[in-house]
Amino acid sequence: MSQKQHSNQSLTAKLAGYYLPTLLIIGLILILTTGLKNPVGPIDTHLPHEELLLKIIGYSALFCEVAAGFVIVTGALHALVSYMRRLMDRSLLNQIKGSEAIRLRFGHKLSLSLEFAMASDILRLAVSPTFSSIIILFTIILLRVLLNYFLEHDIEVIREYGILPELDKLHNKYE
Repeated sequence: MSQKQHSNQSLTAKLAGYYLPTLLIIGLILILTTGLKNPVGPIDTHLPHEELLLKIIGYSALFCEVAAGFVIVTGALHALVSYMRRLMDRSLLNQIKGSEAIRLRFGHKLSLSLEFAMASDILRLAVSPTFSSIIILFTIILLRVLLNYFLEHDIEVIREYGILPELDKLHNKYE
């Protein structure tokens, strides 16, 4: 590939890197302001065995919320313990590498917890769809997309500068 084509692709990737998150944040703000200005009442539908279905879905949604909370708490505790272990390291480079590894690992756990939160909202939406519950679901989806986008961006930067060689080993292992 010629130098000019590589430069054009790099410029396109950098522009997309700035515009995509900005557009997602603007979309999130528009969705939230639209939902606040135009509330819609609940839809009244009757289902056979609705009480049983509501209980099952309610407990399933509760399980997903508990799982999301569990992932966040265990991820935060793991990040804190890992940070405390690396705090005593005198090498600044090792501290930076350790902090980046902790941040990436914790970011992935937060992304997983958003998956559980999204599953909970989808379950609730299946039973009683309201405009506010749809807005909440879209908000969680956009937050998850933004979090994953920035995690992938950080992983690429870390890989490019060779901050964590373990990422390259892991990447090569699964290719």
